Amino acid sequence: MIHKADVVLSYNEVEHAVIRSHTDGQVPVMKCPWVVDQPSQIPGLKGRRGLSFIGGFGHPPNAEGIKWFTQAVMPTLSTISNAPKLTIYGSNMGDDVEALRSDFIDPQGFIEDVADAFDQHRIFVAPLLSGAGIKGKVLSALAHGIPTVLSPIAAEAIGLRSDHECFIVTKPEDWVSAIMRLQTDDELWAKISTNALGFVQENYSFEVG
Repeated sequence: MIHKADVVLSYNEVEHAVIRSHTDGQVPVMKCPWVVDQPSQIPGLKGRRGLSFIGGFGHPPNAEGIKWFTQAVMPTLSTISNAPKLTIYGSNMGDDVEALRSDFIDPQGFIEDVADAFDQHRIFVAPLLSGAGIKGKVLSALAHGIPTVLSPIAAEAIGLRSDHECFIVTKPEDWVSAIMRLQTDDELWAKISTNALGFVQENYSFEVG
């Protein structure tokens, strides 16, 4: 199909390299723009609580990632005083994700308004271990001004800088550290939130796209 097409569009420049290598550079590949609508009003920090994750669970990487997170990160996080609880949102939630329910984990399932996954929470996590393209959930979170803690796969191809617009981490202890910094440091929370909003406006607005 790639060889039959005049041009291939991809969001992800990592994938551009893969496509070129598999076609000996014979196929023209171009970056496809991604556009994010930013809300006119972003709720402040007051009243926000806990961690959130959203993803359609018909897509296996979402279940894979959040199950890893609950097994590798939440046990340590839940032992810390003032640690945030995790709320999981998303359609087609299976019994395997429902079974994660505990005092610190609340699988909510489908929600009508995705803004509810961002605006009422303090931190958004995206612990994806696999997946291609560009992650719309991450860009939506950034556009809603909620500070994010991301795996390298979740951050791939977006152009984010760790410790500036987000935190990009791999080891469980680094997940815990980044989450607790955002949980306890209001100034850091506000800085990351402001930087994320500016980043989306500069790189993923309708005008830029």
